Amino acid sequence: MGSVFRRVPTMVWINGLLMVLVGLAILGVEVINRPAAAVEASVRRYAMAVSNADLDAAMAEIAPDQRDASSDFVKNQLGNIYDVTGVAVRANSILGRPSDVTTDLDVNRAYPDQYYQAAPREPVEEVGGRWYLGAPLLAP
Repeated sequence: MGSVFRRVPTMVWINGLLMVLVGLAILGVEVINRPAAAVEASVRRYAMAVSNADLDAAMAEIAPDQRDASSDFVKNQLGNIYDVTGVAVRANSILGRPSDVTTDLDVNRAYPDQYYQAAPREPVEEVGGRWYLGAPLLAP
């Protein structure tokens, strides 16, 4: 009785190998994009906190070493309605760590006399395995 493995056509083995390689490539892309997704989530949480006038939640998205310097600015922004329409996370190379984020914002869209659009670019920092904004969105 011959081996079962000898009966399987070579093309099936090649296709199986290709499927494994595709799976590994997808997994690799997901691992590489994880920091960018964390930065985007931080931006969206910050915008939501400002819109909800939640100072503590907004400050939690700012890098710990920047919080004291940012506190007054964030307090002045509370209650503005930040509608995030786009987020672009930059890295120094394709495999690099995020360096900054540009956020497309509509601010106070429901109030025509206060409405404006902005695209602030802010640095990002990793502290203790978590990604933070290096400065509040729209900070001077």
